[in-house]
Amino acid sequence: MKMQVIILVLAILSCGLAVEVTLNCGECLASTDVYCINQTSYRNCIKNAAIGNVINCPTGSVCTNSDVVCVKSSELSENIVDVCGTSGGGTGCAKCTTQKFTCVSRNQFARCSDTTLIDSNIYDCDTDEICVSEALDQYDNICVPSCASEFLNLKASCSNSGYTTTTTEAPTTVTPSLEQKKSACSAAATNLNIPTTTKYFFTKYNADTTCRSYLYCERSADTDTEWRIVYMTCPSSKPFYDSAKSVCVATKPSTCT
Repeated sequence: MKMQVIILVLAILSCGLAVEVTLNCGECLASTDVYCINQTSYRNCIKNAAIGNVINCPTGSVCTNSDVVCVKSSELSENIVDVCGTSGGGTGCAKCTTQKFTCVSRNQFARCSDTTLIDSNIYDCDTDEICVSEALDQYDNICVPSCASEFLNLKASCSNSGYTTTTTEAPTTVTPSLEQKKSACSAAATNLNIPTTTKYFFTKYNADTTCRSYLYCERSADTDTEWRIVYMTCPSSKPFYDSAKSVCVATKPSTCT
């Protein structure tokens, strides 16, 4: 009987640890009730649903699994991670071991030179695939179709939606006024046929033809025509916003100047 109790306790502890290390960007974290929108902004959560305004982290800090949420990049550790960055991923995320490739986001990978990550070129998996570092050993392919990953019980090695660094470059254009941002979100919602049931989305800021900035547009709870907006810029490693993929990329899209 005692042995059964010990096994039960160990199983419960194991489950608790499994929940704690699952840190997904764009989801409410069970341990802190925080929803990291991206590396530098977040919302709070109640009953596993994001609520309230978007909160921006101070310059030089990122959204983490810490109770204080925003932590300086220099103070990250094994237990306090950048949830929407590569350190927020699981085993094999942006880590070079014995393989020639490693995952750097949910559907991106890069080459390795011994234990050094070569991030000058980032490669994309197909739209319906996720990047699983361990699959390279088991199935000779780092990109796994979503349907196959569910069958094989494989999870993406990284939680971040796109490979970025914690260093962001300054905007190349003057930050738009609140009215300009509201107008841009309203226009994007119309032009992109965003359903009124969609509470938030990301869009290119069309006034910036260099594609180095974009907007987070969130509908107000009171009316569909009012917006809560965050003006954002792409990091130096991927300085261009690709409106087709809704992520920052290293290669300038043909629609940008």
